[in-house]
Amino acid sequence: MKLFSTSLAVLATLAGYATAFNVNCNSNYASYYGQNSARNQKTLGSYCADATEDVIVLAFMNGFPNIILNFANACETTFEGSSLLHCPNIAADIKFCQSKGKAVVLSMGGAAGSYGFSSDSQASQFADTMWNMFFKGTAAQRPFDDAVIDGIDLDIEGGSASGYTAFISQLRSHYASDPSRQYYIAAAPQCPFPDSYLGSTLNSAWFDMVYVQFYNNYCGLNAYPTWFNFADWDNWAKTQSLNKNVKIYIGAPGGPSAASSGYIDGSTLSTIFNAVRSKYTSLGGIMTWDVSQARTSGLAGSIRAMLDAGGSSSSFNKRADLTRPPLITAANLRPKPASAIANIPTRVEFVAGDIVDNKYATVVKIQANKSAFTGNWLISFKLPAGQTADSTSRGNLGVNGNTITISSDRNVESLQNMAAFFKITGTFNGQYALPDTASAVFIST
Repeated sequence: MKLFSTSLAVLATLAGYATAFNVNCNSNYASYYGQNSARNQKTLGSYCADATEDVIVLAFMNGFPNIILNFANACETTFEGSSLLHCPNIAADIKFCQSKGKAVVLSMGGAAGSYGFSSDSQASQFADTMWNMFFKGTAAQRPFDDAVIDGIDLDIEGGSASGYTAFISQLRSHYASDPSRQYYIAAAPQCPFPDSYLGSTLNSAWFDMVYVQFYNNYCGLNAYPTWFNFADWDNWAKTQSLNKNVKIYIGAPGGPSAASSGYIDGSTLSTIFNAVRSKYTSLGGIMTWDVSQARTSGLAGSIRAMLDAGGSSSSFNKRADLTRPPLITAANLRPKPASAIANIPTRVEFVAGDIVDNKYATVVKIQANKSAFTGNWLISFKLPAGQTADSTSRGNLGVNGNTITISSDRNVESLQNMAAFFKITGTFNGQYALPDTASAVFIST
């Protein structure tokens, strides 16, 4: 993706935080913002005022670990005595976009810039910096003030290919520390498979969304059907990705001048999109570079219409492998006394985290099927033999050997959704520690 400058310069609903964006849909629309590609870029908030895009990708952090931000005409002010951008207007717009049900992620990289890690250690340390500057951590200078972004996107088109797996692992450990909302990791590889910069990272780190750039290459949309290779990416998603539910987006130029090659009109894109949707379950939707181009050309409106025509969403899919904790649903919770049937939640989910320092950080999320619990609840389950929750766990947890009991907080039982965060210690043998879902017991009191 191109970097322009002006003349001067992924838990759905928890404890009150809600977002309409559903990563499991095949009808999502992501678009990049910040580089004024069409030379008529409006404020971020103006693009979020309607329901066209589902994900806004802020572009770019084109320098790291020595941070350089560039949002063209969207932000040109810096902190006093610093070259670091300070963007209070974007900060306010991020909150507005999120209030409209959109996810906002920050893209790291781009086609031009000075970025890359020299070691895993440097990458891990930078993940701490990112958490403190853009997420729930604290830093002396936060470019978006108190606004909290929803994730990061790796658009790596240069520099070293090392360190990104360690960076994601450490960032996900921070994600797991905050069960109040869901955070995402995305990537934007070129369409030739495997990607020359992110290939190994895509195979070794957990990604939620992959925005494949089907342009500026032989495998672009303009080469459909001969060389267009969505099938390669679908196969990767199902056979090589750690997250077998990762969503692949069809990346398209937003207008004729948005890319050197690959632009197609809305009608042609609709034909390709519908063909892909009928064949590949990994499809997550469409991505465009960039929002100013797509809005100017009218392609954005066409994309929204085609996505809404027959799109589908699915809840978290139960996995056959052991790379992510499986879902417990009301159908397999036991026992079910008659007096408690009305209070059985729609789902109880073990939300994935990452293994950090031989600890697996996870979250248990309970979502009610009513506006509120009429009573209190308790759920207990067994961990694999030899594993237990450690002392940093929080929530109403009881630990007896490898049996964990989580109960509701009687002071906040009016909340529809509740969660507990804990870390599991033990020997993992390269896999996540999975609670024994067959042992789960839900009791309403």
